[in-house]
Amino acid sequence: MKVLAAIAVALLIGVGAALTWLWAPWDEGGGDSVELDALAEEFRGSGCRRLAGIAADLAEADPEPSRFLRALGREAAGIRPPPRAFTDLARGGSDRIPGRGFLARFDDGSLGQARHFAGIAVARSFGSAADVRRISIDLRRDPADSPDGRLTDEAIEFANAVLGGDLSVAETPEWMLDNLCRRR
Repeated sequence: MKVLAAIAVALLIGVGAALTWLWAPWDEGGGDSVELDALAEEFRGSGCRRLAGIAADLAEADPEPSRFLRALGREAAGIRPPPRAFTDLARGGSDRIPGRGFLARFDDGSLGQARHFAGIAVARSFGSAADVRRISIDLRRDPADSPDGRLTDEAIEFANAVLGGDLSVAETPEWMLDNLCRRR
């Protein structure tokens, strides 16, 4: 009986350690981060413009599309590399660049739209558009005809275009300014 209890305790400790490592809220994912204060003038101000500025900064290294989307997710939404990405996505990421400035059809009144857009885009780099949309509707409760639902659809289209080569990484900052952000 003592042996079974010792095995159970060892298993619980192992599971607890694995979950702590996977969740690791103190770990920001490492790597170089974008310095928001150093962004060009056109990328300052609103959260939407800063999101486009992060895309511009990341695009300078000319990463391949999925690396770009994952870096965007890390910088804008705190989504760390796999396998921790999945726990970060499940808990909704974090507002690394809070702010507003999104077009009215995407504005839900919160300061987390940059996180939402980047989180959906990085989620698309891990799964199909249909699965990401289904998770957004069913688990995150973002109806299609809501600001978050429309932003989800836009992020999926954006990620599809980047991953499919229809939108180059270098073009993403302008795309964001033109399709997501309010004019000054």
